[in-house]
Order: sequence, then C-alpha cells, then structure tokens
Amino acid sequence: MPGPVKEHELLRKFAGEWESEGEAFMAPGQPPTKLRGVESSRLIGGFWFVAQIKGTVPDFPYEQVLTIGYDPARKKYIGTVIDSMTSHIWLFEGTFDVTGNILTWETEGPVPSPQAPSKFREVTELKSPDHKVFKSSVLGPDGSWNTIMTINIRRK
Repeated sequence: MPGPVKEHELLRKFAGEWESEGEAFMAPGQPPTKLRGVESSRLIGGFWFVAQIKGTVPDFPYEQVLTIGYDPARKKYIGTVIDSMTSHIWLFEGTFDVTGNILTWETEGPVPSPQAPSKFREVTELKSPDHKVFKSSVLGPDGSWNTIMTINIRRK
C-alpha cells in the first residue's frame, strides 16, 4: 500500500489540543453571537486529519466532527463535517496556498434554508504554530462572499 504523500504532511501542523473563541453573524442586523469551544484533533495513519470540536452556541451545546485528507488522484484536499445542528453531511474539497498555511475549501449545504442550499467558502489559516483562524463565508445573491463566522483557535 502506498504511504502518505507530502501533501498529507501539511495537515500535521493543524493537529493538537486547542481552545477557541469567536463570533458568528446569525441574522442580518443582529449583533454577533459569541462562540467558545475546544478542539481535539489528530492524524490517522498520516493520511487523515480528524477533529472533534465541542462548544456552546449561546443557548445549547454544539458538537462537530471534521475530517480532512488529500486525494492524490484529484490533487485536492477532501473532507467531511457532521455536527449536532443538522442531519446534513457537509462534503468539501479545497487546496492549500503556496505557503502551506492556508487551507481554503468550498462546500454547499442547507443553511439557512433547506429548500435553497447555500454555497460556502471555509478558510483555516495557521497564523503561528499555536494560533489558527477559521473563517466561514456564504455566497451572496450578488456573487460576493460574505463572512458569517470568524473563530480564533489557540493551542492549549
């Protein structure tokens, strides 16, 4: 069996024990919602980054499982997200920038409306070995990407 390739190695620096705080814009014209959480992430076999994320959205607990791997045939990073807020499995693909510190991927899902899925762009940037920033943006009707969530994640 072939082993991991150099692209898999980029995922290693994102793994670890992390704490997060951020904000989400849940509705237009409303103040941002404060978010807090923890992430425990690791690599499986050198191929897959797997993170379990737990937090609170003001009135209820939230849990998410994120997987990211590299598909050499497609030359893309691929992944999934499942969470405690929907029955939808988010499938995505993306790329790292030339520095290997910024992972950008795109996905589509039933938020805010199950009848009209929205397109999302997610970016995780490693600012330092102990600080990463996650940003989620949704594609607006005018074709522009609107940031709806920003989370600062710091190594414990």
